[in-house]
Amino acid sequence: MNLRIVILEPKILADGTHKIRIALSHNSQTRYIPTRFVVPKTTNLKNGVVVGVPNAAYINQQLRLQLNKYYKLFDELEDKEYYTCSQLVKILTSKAEKGSIRTASEISAEMLRVKRHNWADETIRLFKNHSEAFLEFAGKDFLLSMLDSTMVFSYRDYLKKKGYNPTTIGMRISTLRRMVYFAVNHGYAKFETPPFFDYKEPMPIVRDIALSLYQLRQLRDLTDLGKWEECARDIFMLSFYMCGMNLGDILAQDLTKDYVKFIRIKTKSRRNPNDQTEFAISPEAREIIDRYINEDGQLQFYGRTSKKSIQHITDEYLCKLTDIIGAERLIYYSARKTFAQLANEFMIKDSVIEYCLGDAITNPRRALSFYIKVNRRMADQAIRKIFDAVASDKPLELLVAELGM
Repeated sequence: MNLRIVILEPKILADGTHKIRIALSHNSQTRYIPTRFVVPKTTNLKNGVVVGVPNAAYINQQLRLQLNKYYKLFDELEDKEYYTCSQLVKILTSKAEKGSIRTASEISAEMLRVKRHNWADETIRLFKNHSEAFLEFAGKDFLLSMLDSTMVFSYRDYLKKKGYNPTTIGMRISTLRRMVYFAVNHGYAKFETPPFFDYKEPMPIVRDIALSLYQLRQLRDLTDLGKWEECARDIFMLSFYMCGMNLGDILAQDLTKDYVKFIRIKTKSRRNPNDQTEFAISPEAREIIDRYINEDGQLQFYGRTSKKSIQHITDEYLCKLTDIIGAERLIYYSARKTFAQLANEFMIKDSVIEYCLGDAITNPRRALSFYIKVNRRMADQAIRKIFDAVASDKPLELLVAELGM
């Protein structure tokens, strides 16, 4: 086997730069292993040595280390003469990757490759967004094993100066923490002192976006609304009457039936397939469904059937109803928060609320979870209690008093 540092001129990158590659020759064949380094021009590589770039010494050092690693792995192989060149490349790169120290960019890409089949599209989008923010701060060639406590705090301050709110900062720091955990578990980074050992994440601010019972009734009864405001209100109320169901889950249901049975799309990949939520479609929800369901059994809001296009309606028009009902904030997620809060006000058991919401059990290891199971009958009774209260004209205080609480 012979290894050389090369540039393939026909393989010019979109931005006009050139990737440094390792040419591996074996059994009269040659294959190429891309490295993480690029140079502006082909003349920046002379006789296998990078020249004329600011970090040339560092690049050459890393390339030598990589070549030495491949030669060492090759020497450890048995029956090496029987491998084709392509097979040898796969074997050496696979062995080299295990336990190798990687850049933050490489770890981010590898983590996405491994996890994406278990992640929802929105989770993938957020991970890309948050990891790119760190790469912007640290640089794409930054070795994650160089991360320390001081740098974590510096990254937090950097995000503050960029004007991000505490929630976004917390999410981005959390993504970095997960990258570190992933890298350590896969041998891609080593730390003498864990970089997060003295970093205490602030407690998340609970968003107070639930509507009061009075505000919910106001929203339900609004008249003289514009076409799209009325549509946004109906979508919101449908979510509430479906126990705060997310839009993607609503659109995935067969709403021609008199009940729904589902596992939330958001958590489906990590849930037991037998752990499903089932409850009857209430008359209140059915009334809204019948106004918008088409002949194919799909919900159609003035021609819009996709989650993205329907979400656009709620995002744009719910905020226009906020002041009318005297709420501080009104978004689609408020429906879920409102259902959960009202259920709590009426002293419905946490396990039943979790079931109706389609959430995973808060603590699946608690002893009681091995003995009891929430079912549709219990959910239907709890749901009816909430919706009957909404349908009445009594204030919340009186309704709670009548229940003897």
